[in-house]
Amino acid sequence: MKKFMMFALCCLSFLGAGAQAEEKDMKIKLTIDNQEAIIGLEDNSATKQFVQMLPADFEFRDFAGEEKITNFPRPISLEDAPRGMIATAGKLFIYAPWKNMGIFYKNHSLIPDTNLIKLGEVENGLDIIAAQKNTFKAHIEVIKE
Repeated sequence: MKKFMMFALCCLSFLGAGAQAEEKDMKIKLTIDNQEAIIGLEDNSATKQFVQMLPADFEFRDFAGEEKITNFPRPISLEDAPRGMIATAGKLFIYAPWKNMGIFYKNHSLIPDTNLIKLGEVENGLDIIAAQKNTFKAHIEVIKE
């Protein structure tokens, strides 16, 4: 019986590790005018809430010549979300005071900012995001692998 219990625990550990790895490798796709950008996601409570809203269309606008920002369709709880991020190009984030989402397309700072919560990082297509002028719409969906 002891050997069976050890075997069962090992199997459950293996299955749990697989689920965590799958969650860590989650990605989203932003489609802007038939062009795509891919973003790898973080494994945190804010990201999980964001993913539950997808697929959805978001309207972005330029902010400060460094980032594209948008609002969530419904509020996200930031209670358990890890604070602190260095604001560099390619980071997808929540700005906690405004509770909105943004993507830096230029480096903003090399000092960690506790107002920022990292949701992910652009893997490819940052140039597509940076090239958008004024307001633009992006369809965001989870990539199934």
